[in-house]
Amino acid sequence: MWIWILAGIFLLLLLALLGAGQYFFRFAVLRRSTEREDEQYEQPDSIWNPFRERMEEAQAWIREHTAETLEITSLDGLKLRALYLPADLEAPKGMILAFHGYRSLATIDFALETKFFHDLGYAVVLPYQRSHGLSEGKYITYGVKERLDCRDWARYLAERFRPKALFLAGISMGASTVMMASELELPGCVRGVIADCGFTSPWEIMKHVSRRDFKLPAFPLLLILELFTRCRAGFSLKGADSRKALAKTHLPVLFLHGKQDDFVPLSMTRENFAACAGEKDVFLVPEAGHAQSFAMDTPGCEKQIAAFLEKCVDKERGKF
Repeated sequence: MWIWILAGIFLLLLLALLGAGQYFFRFAVLRRSTEREDEQYEQPDSIWNPFRERMEEAQAWIREHTAETLEITSLDGLKLRALYLPADLEAPKGMILAFHGYRSLATIDFALETKFFHDLGYAVVLPYQRSHGLSEGKYITYGVKERLDCRDWARYLAERFRPKALFLAGISMGASTVMMASELELPGCVRGVIADCGFTSPWEIMKHVSRRDFKLPAFPLLLILELFTRCRAGFSLKGADSRKALAKTHLPVLFLHGKQDDFVPLSMTRENFAACAGEKDVFLVPEAGHAQSFAMDTPGCEKQIAAFLEKCVDKERGKF
């Protein structure tokens, strides 16, 4: 009888774990049915609410200056799309390829930075990451497959536009995307990476979220989630790691992070910075929460980013 009781308890625990894993998978990985630009302001705790007026003006500017919606096909057959904002200069300095973060949009995370890049003389390309916005896809893979999309966007832009310099930029998951892509075979025109509050790996950020948002231990929940991501979404939570990629990169990297960030811990940027083999610099904004660095300290971030771009375009002007 005790054997049957223990077996029943074990079965109930297993079913509970599978249920939790299924819920976490749907919560974290499965695409939402719709995303709207104005959705960001509907939540009272939205990180963008303090900057709503500036954001809406910037988003209107992006709509006005978008010349074309670009499209490529991913390795696994998804149609990926991006907004293209050409530079006003006859001889642009180059292009910025800027990737938004988790469950966000191209016109949200880089809304305030797009005109700044444009005013510096750069064309700007704002991709919708797979399973977001105008791009196809059912699953969010936290940089594992997105890094390959980044590489393919860079190759497409290099072939079509032949920019003098191409920079990869990203915020949150977008930052992890470009960091993970930094070790791949990229076009020669790629000069540097701007990584704002990126995480180290899907496994580590899931472990952090399970503890912070669900008050659950990572073990064995992440093992169950790993089973779902492998079987249903075709990727592993350990399938890519920013630290390992940065240890192999030759590209200069500028790291940004807000010290009040409780979604992607500052410690992750410190780990990424320590691992980076290329020339590197870091700029921390004391009062900024997650993804808020540019909005909270616009002059400071503009100064750091402009100096980084100039150094990468003409390295003879100085080392980091």
